[in-house]
Amino acid sequence: MSKTALITGATSGIGQATAYEFAKHGIRLILCGRRQSRLDELKDDLKDQTDVHCLNFDIRDKQAVEKAIKGLPEEFRVIDILINNAGNAHGFDLIQDGDTDDWDKMMDINVKGLLYMSK
Repeated sequence: MSKTALITGATSGIGQATAYEFAKHGIRLILCGRRQSRLDELKDDLKDQTDVHCLNFDIRDKQAVEKAIKGLPEEFRVIDILINNAGNAHGFDLIQDGDTDDWDKMMDINVKGLLYMSK
């Protein structure tokens, strides 16, 4: 029986590369991202190699995360591998010059988002 992997931030960079690599090995994929069009393109690229299910939500939104996970089709509900890849960086200022709004955004995505997905 094939394993199932859930990948956040699946539409670009490391998340996308991981999806392609896992698909080569027949690992079933749950691809998560904010941009539906990119999710659709990736699913179309991978659907001949493995089963793919896409979830479109913002990882900063706890309720959206919970709703998406609870709404998974039965065949995707057992997640064997979690790739908590979604993340970002805002600004390169020294800490004393940094924008606190940027810090809030980074904490919401890079810390809280990881927590929401891990639960």
